[in-house]
Amino acid sequence: MSELAGLRVAVAGLGPMGRGIARVFAEAGAAVTVVDADEETTARGQAKLQEEGPPIKVDTAAGVTDAARDADLFVEAIVERFEAKLSLLDQVRAAGNAGLVVASNTSSLSIGELGKAYGDPSRVLGMHFFNPPTKMRLVEIIRGARTDAAVVGRAREWVAALGKTAVLCADSPNFIVNRVCRPLYYESQLLVTQGVAPQVVDAAIKGALGHRMGPLELLDFTGLHTHLGSSETALREFGDPRYRPIPLTRQLVRAGTTGRAAGRGYYDYSQGKPREAQAAVLRQPSESSARVRFAGSDVSTEDGDLTVYRTNTCAEKDIEAVRELARRGRVVVDSSAGGWVEHLPAGAGWVRLHGTGENGFAEVVSDEVAGIEPAYDVVDALGAVSVPVLALPGLVVDRVMHTVVNEALTLVEEGTAEAGDVDLALRLGMNHPAGPLEYLDRTGAAAVLAGLRGMLAGFGDPRYRPAQLLVRRAAGSRR
Repeated sequence: MSELAGLRVAVAGLGPMGRGIARVFAEAGAAVTVVDADEETTARGQAKLQEEGPPIKVDTAAGVTDAARDADLFVEAIVERFEAKLSLLDQVRAAGNAGLVVASNTSSLSIGELGKAYGDPSRVLGMHFFNPPTKMRLVEIIRGARTDAAVVGRAREWVAALGKTAVLCADSPNFIVNRVCRPLYYESQLLVTQGVAPQVVDAAIKGALGHRMGPLELLDFTGLHTHLGSSETALREFGDPRYRPIPLTRQLVRAGTTGRAAGRGYYDYSQGKPREAQAAVLRQPSESSARVRFAGSDVSTEDGDLTVYRTNTCAEKDIEAVRELARRGRVVVDSSAGGWVEHLPAGAGWVRLHGTGENGFAEVVSDEVAGIEPAYDVVDALGAVSVPVLALPGLVVDRVMHTVVNEALTLVEEGTAEAGDVDLALRLGMNHPAGPLEYLDRTGAAAVLAGLRGMLAGFGDPRYRPAQLLVRRAAGSRR
């Protein structure tokens, strides 16, 4: 017998999310009743629900109050507007069901505020499913400040019985996944405004980090208007300029070019698919017999055709070491520190290497304005696939990942979520191969801190202000 046998679930809102939520509960053995704005809309939603998969037993209700009267769990998945949800909660409250747990599938609205409006905040929480609910394994459970711990515990049990994984989050704008991914999207948009083509940004992120979709392609898929709305909410709720929307996206939305559904966003879909544009900017390595040796600030004198100088910074010791190597022969700096745009010796190259061997990927700085020629000889010798990037602080990959790590640490620092839940949420909710704090452990706090401080100095923008938890972790790693 199913663990959910006997559980009575009502689902309000029969868009794609509501239909998916209804299906996963029904297939897990719960008794499900669905309802939408009126009986006609409910009937259409029920018909679509049955068409989208194997037939399932799902009942319909004449109205929200009827659906809520005998339910154990009421899940609302209606339009993401606070006023609409308040009206719905009035109808739920009218059912007089004293034992009902009310869950919102909101992705950004305050659970505490919804609980207060309902009149019994102890029984209101967030259950944020990911699209499509039938396939995505993650559910964010959001506890309001007055949500009863027993209610949270029951919700976690229900999620586990669905065969999904729950992560717990305090009531905070954007919760875990959407909050941590804000800089992933912001920095990608800013890179485009600074001259990097969208397909270059996405190809770099996919090639170096193993993401299935690039951030700009993903924004186009979900809709730039949706992202802009959530950005405005984040800025309003936090009051921190690091969350301000990117003007270019606002311009695109105002022009009606909101992404794939509109035929154009960061990509022009009349010109082909994003993955085709991304493939076109990737450079496959040519055969090379050149020998590469690696050096650091303690300059080596070993033989080699090419010397790669690896560093996280552009400090005086690094500059002097690279100058010395340049006097001896061909040198290429492996770094994302923005200071190299001013201190790279004439004739030297600049790359950022990610991985080695057959899995190697490289960002190769190719910047005519800055007078930097691409160092393809190094990536050929190493057998690395590469993408050309401009000489900007952080380049592409480190710029994105260092800001994502910083946001993840901010969540942990403020008590919004535990570190393990943050990593789990990004792996399951975004299909990232590694969570941001796992990336931090692998990269090192000192390297991420140096990267953020370099971007803060280079751009003068508070977006790159390091979290104090990162500063402390970096200090601890040096002791």
